[in-house]
Amino acid sequence: MILEVEDSNANPPRRKEGINMLIYAIEISQTASSGSWSFNTPFINNGLLKQIIVKSATGTTTFDFSLTDNLGHKPFDTTERESQTGKLNEMVEMPLKGMYTVAVDNASEDEAFTGRLMIQEI
Repeated sequence: MILEVEDSNANPPRRKEGINMLIYAIEISQTASSGSWSFNTPFINNGLLKQIIVKSATGTTTFDFSLTDNLGHKPFDTTERESQTGKLNEMVEMPLKGMYTVAVDNASEDEAFTGRLMIQEI
């Protein structure tokens, strides 16, 4: 999806040249087994993670969510705060390069999870 910024002060409004942003989504559709699931993203050359959305099938399920890079660092990890309940919807500004492991751990129920990672190409 290409998002274009419009100059709303112009009459009529027009697109500003050179301000196109490519935003793409990595879709999440996983089912927890023994309270967890994980998958690896495709290689991200240069990206900026803008939004994380993860939703459990039922609104009462608690879970922890993390992103882990190829060196084992966790640039995003909810285990350092209270577990999420039902849905995680977080706006972030996190640079990404390489492949990441997307994971849910400690889910209170083995059920389906859906969502997406919204990434801006930079």
